[in-house]
Amino acid sequence: MKRMKKELLFIVIALFILPMALVIIWPAQSEAKELKIAVITALSGAGAEWGRGVLHGAELASDEVNSKGGVKIGGEKYTIKLVAYDDKYTGAGGAAAAHKAVYEDKVKFIIGSISSASVLAFQDVTEKNKILVLANSWARDVLKPEKPYSFRMFMSSTQLAPGLAQMVHKLYPNIQTAVTVAPNDASGWSVAEDYVKGYEAIGIKVISKEFPERGTKDYYPMLNRIKAMNPGLIQDGALGVGAVAILTKQIRELGIKALPVGGATIDPDLLVKICGKKEAEDFTYPSVFNINSDKPIVVNFLKNFKKKYGEKATITYVDPSFYDAANLLFAAMEKANSTDSTKVRDSLETIREFEGVNGKLEFGGKETYGIDHQLYQSYYIAQIKDGRETILGWVR
Repeated sequence: MKRMKKELLFIVIALFILPMALVIIWPAQSEAKELKIAVITALSGAGAEWGRGVLHGAELASDEVNSKGGVKIGGEKYTIKLVAYDDKYTGAGGAAAAHKAVYEDKVKFIIGSISSASVLAFQDVTEKNKILVLANSWARDVLKPEKPYSFRMFMSSTQLAPGLAQMVHKLYPNIQTAVTVAPNDASGWSVAEDYVKGYEAIGIKVISKEFPERGTKDYYPMLNRIKAMNPGLIQDGALGVGAVAILTKQIRELGIKALPVGGATIDPDLLVKICGKKEAEDFTYPSVFNINSDKPIVVNFLKNFKKKYGEKATITYVDPSFYDAANLLFAAMEKANSTDSTKVRDSLETIREFEGVNGKLEFGGKETYGIDHQLYQSYYIAQIKDGRETILGWVR
């Protein structure tokens, strides 16, 4: 009887304590931790065609990791919450966006921007506050030892130009002169300089450097001047696939015989659609993303992209590059086992042969920039033949 009374007392006490214990324990177990990451990019303005790709890539990577419970850090999982800011592809817009992200929204990680002017403008805020930045900007000054929290997340013209120039020279050994056409901004000036160096290193003389404003639709006056120069090729300086398609169409309409060459990865189908199949013939360009790859990681990426943004949504080299960038960031966080920006930065620097949709990725660049914060990957040179992309050869 005594034993029964003790057991009954134990049960009563347990029934009394358990609900209170659940009240204390349950919120701690069920409350999901959240990690805010800023995406600063051009959602409007001249660079929006590319800028949306920064957000798309980050969204797809975040959706994927969140569907698996989040990023595992310190024995806990964090769901990723992206906060997007439109820098309008301007320096002022970038500075304003970073100020809000850092001082008001208290983020420690920024993905973007696609704009050199934007990144250069907001680095004053990000570097002194130890904000880790995963940017695109092709301007050389974005990467330097004095900016240890900034990374460039895919190959710039500094890396692409030599291989492209060599392939063009191999295919067309009789070409002796070139003209560069790049947008009149920090990105364009940097890209033009890289291609001038690339061509002149193999003996092709750049006889003119043109800098039209972004958003230009009428290239005829400029092209009439170029036609009189009779160059062997006209090198795009990353105008954007829509702009370079218009430029190429107008080159053909004016009967200019120069080989049209792109300065960055393009969507070949979109180029042909805008430019025309005949006009796009022989258009030559470097590419970091093989949209026709049968690798499962690429197939899955394209499937998810179309599911989220629609079958007709335009995909540029930016979308897969920032999908890889976001996944690299998540991997660095897990490797560092921390959300401290300095520890994650140090972790990011050590990642080798990370498998992304753009192939195996790792950081280097100290010999060029003084710091190993440039992403390196293989790339290929392609040409439009009969309305379709033809891969001419791989570099690296």
